[in-house]
Amino acid sequence: MKKHYLILLLSLITSFAGKAQLQPGDWATPFTLTDIYGNDHRLYDYLSEGKPVVMIISATWCAPCWNLHTSGVMEEVYETYGPDGSDEIMVLFIEGDPSTSYEQLTGQAWPSQGNWINGTPYPIIDVEDFQLQAAYGLLGYPTVVMICPDMQVKVPQMWSGINTWTVNYVVSQAFSCNDEPLLEQDAAIHTYEIGNSSCYDGFVSANLYNTGSEPLTAATIELRRDGELVDTYDWIGELPTGAEAPVLFENVDLQPGLNTFSLVLPSDDDDLSNNEVLVPFVKAPLVSVNLDLYIQSDSDAEDHNNRWQIVDENGNAVAEGTLANSTYEEVSLSLEAEGCYELRFYDEEGDGINEGGFILVLDEYGTSIADISNFQGTEVFVKFLAAANVSGTPNAEAVAGWSVFPNPTKDLVQVQYVLNESSPVQLNCINATGQALLTQEFTTLPSGTHQAAFDLSGLPVGLYQVQITTQDGTSTKSVVKQ
Repeated sequence: MKKHYLILLLSLITSFAGKAQLQPGDWATPFTLTDIYGNDHRLYDYLSEGKPVVMIISATWCAPCWNLHTSGVMEEVYETYGPDGSDEIMVLFIEGDPSTSYEQLTGQAWPSQGNWINGTPYPIIDVEDFQLQAAYGLLGYPTVVMICPDMQVKVPQMWSGINTWTVNYVVSQAFSCNDEPLLEQDAAIHTYEIGNSSCYDGFVSANLYNTGSEPLTAATIELRRDGELVDTYDWIGELPTGAEAPVLFENVDLQPGLNTFSLVLPSDDDDLSNNEVLVPFVKAPLVSVNLDLYIQSDSDAEDHNNRWQIVDENGNAVAEGTLANSTYEEVSLSLEAEGCYELRFYDEEGDGINEGGFILVLDEYGTSIADISNFQGTEVFVKFLAAANVSGTPNAEAVAGWSVFPNPTKDLVQVQYVLNESSPVQLNCINATGQALLTQEFTTLPSGTHQAAFDLSGLPVGLYQVQITTQDGTSTKSVVKQ
């Protein structure tokens, strides 16, 4: 599965903090997930059949999760009331850490508490991202969510131990769902596809759901950007309870950068909480064909399973390389053709780039294409549109000659420079966003060789720019803090 790494979207799709844990009575976000044996599980299918769904969100390394798993409570519930029993309750086990491997599920790789698959009768689903957890406001592992056939959450709790979570408790909570009838009129709109980007026009899609007891035969969906109406779609059809229909807005004009779209059901119904979904979309940056890559691998990177590529619109790799243990590399390249490209980073081990590693990609004018660091997963894809006639002003040479050393450095970095004539001088150490973190200013310095130092020991590991400004212009050089 592609994991699109879009800096402007990161807080929207990977943070648990963005949404509080669901409360009893909240709308249950729909999902269709595939278990480790290839079987699909659609939440609303189970609910439409009148079955409460118990969802256990765990992680293989989590000791309390293992205590819950080995307590036998969920096995007994599933075997007695699941598909091979009375078929009244469904149980789903969600491995909620996207970096988890199959070997961790079997207990053959660290970190893992043991073999989670052996003897487990209910479906095990190993999710590939944090979107489900974010939708349900996960605060920690293990969390047990019980969803009633009225499409509402009944129990959203972190597991509190085997003394509370008995078979009788789970079953009594599930069967009390019968006291909650479906809302009569309730349409809902939702999507998990919020990490999209495009070099050209965009598309915004979602699914329309009927979560009411009466058939849904018509709905109006509004596409808004920053609250302003962009387009309208009138849907006509017939959806029974729990069914869904796709909604697609094509050829949507994109503004540069982040487009904060939302899809809205403007008509009132019995539950307004599910009538809007945020669908952010990024228009890829327009950059020069001349690129600079700054690559610092982390300590566990290995060149046989950590690599990067730049791929053109036809899927051809036009540039590529590998990452090895804690090495730093600078790569300058010129793309032969204009067009839409994609920077791809792969980590076949699945632990992504950890502390100390990064990939920074800029064009010749300093426009940022990607700043990748501290992510978990196997893949990162970032689009950009390259053109030969991009306007910009390359750095004017501020000094006759200069150097930055040692590079990389763990603490002090020396800046040595030569002035042809007297001039005021300003030295800055700036981060990837252009923020000046350290500054030295000199009112007037005579011609000749000068040297100054920045202490980077208090800065996080990463790539920085040393910038020198004189009366003749500004020049920059990169420095790596290890």
